[in-house]
Amino acid sequence: MGSWPTLEIAKLVVGVLTPLSVALLGWLFSRQLKRLDLSNWTNQKLIEKRLVIYDEIAPKLNQLLCFFTWVGYWKTISPADAIRAKRDLDKTLNIYRHVFEAEVYQTYQDFIHLLFETYTGIGHDAKLRALVRSPDGDRRTDGGYAWIEAWDACFSEPGMAVSKQEVRARYKALMAALTRSLGVATPQAAEVTEAS
Repeated sequence: MGSWPTLEIAKLVVGVLTPLSVALLGWLFSRQLKRLDLSNWTNQKLIEKRLVIYDEIAPKLNQLLCFFTWVGYWKTISPADAIRAKRDLDKTLNIYRHVFEAEVYQTYQDFIHLLFETYTGIGHDAKLRALVRSPDGDRRTDGGYAWIEAWDACFSEPGMAVSKQEVRARYKALMAALTRSLGVATPQAAEVTEAS
């Protein structure tokens, strides 16, 4: 009577280990769910922040597209407005560059360096790599654009001007990178990705 039979000991061990195993598995499962919830919450907050930034920069990017391609409301955008938009975009995207994937910042740099001649001297604004006159000889003043002669100094040499097709292509690439960073797949984004 002094020694327990092996079967009784095994029953006792199983009886104790089963609830402990269930409790341990429940705790591990609960921990993983909390991590998943935290990850989902963090991703949601990141997307929300990206949307706020997108709402701030998308109109300025469109402003530059219109100015450089002579479409939309380009007649209401002065060279000074375009330079100011660049400055605002640079500030925002340099502050928040790490909120986006590296692709967004790189495509932004590609776009902005296509449009502007930078590092033109200490205290000097970037110069617009656009034509004062179209290849057909039309001046920006044609069609009602109110031109100020002092704006001529805001432009790079005519040989540095970029084509409207290049501007549109880089703009589409940048907007595709931005939409991908928001988790949105658009047909235009797919076209740009396939063409790359």
